[in-house]
Amino acid sequence: MRRRAGRLLPAVVLAAVVTLTAGAATGLTGPAAAAYEQGVHTILCDCGCHPQSVHDCACGRAAEMREEIRAMAARGMSGPEILADYVARHGDKILIAPKARGFDLVAWVAPLVGLVLATGGVAMLARRWARRDPEFAPADTPAPELSPEDEAFRARLRREVEESR
Repeated sequence: MRRRAGRLLPAVVLAAVVTLTAGAATGLTGPAAAAYEQGVHTILCDCGCHPQSVHDCACGRAAEMREEIRAMAARGMSGPEILADYVARHGDKILIAPKARGFDLVAWVAPLVGLVLATGGVAMLARRWARRDPEFAPADTPAPELSPEDEAFRARLRREVEESR
């Protein structure tokens, strides 16, 4: 039991240090720190470079936006209030993920619809190929009947192969 506690203690201390330093970096604690984190992870940096969250972007504009979000959180604004303020000023395009309503719902539904249609298309192609080529057909499927033209072609093909040997 003591051995397990000896291994667990460093992990607990590390988690506590990371938690305390995350709040200390912004000077925020409690609900203000949570509001700040929600804001910087949900709002898109509007600098024009790679589309990244304010948290992940390293440009000067992202630093300005982080400071603005920190100030809003320090004034007591909640995460949803910070997001609403940014959306009111910049529109829905400032959010990393579109809201699941109206036309933006297409961004959430289209990938699922595409996946279902692609899966159905692959299944239809596999069935069609299996019906055309008896080698890929299930074992219990009888071979298709050959027409007289097919039989004549096969006979001629056999003769030509035997002659070429």
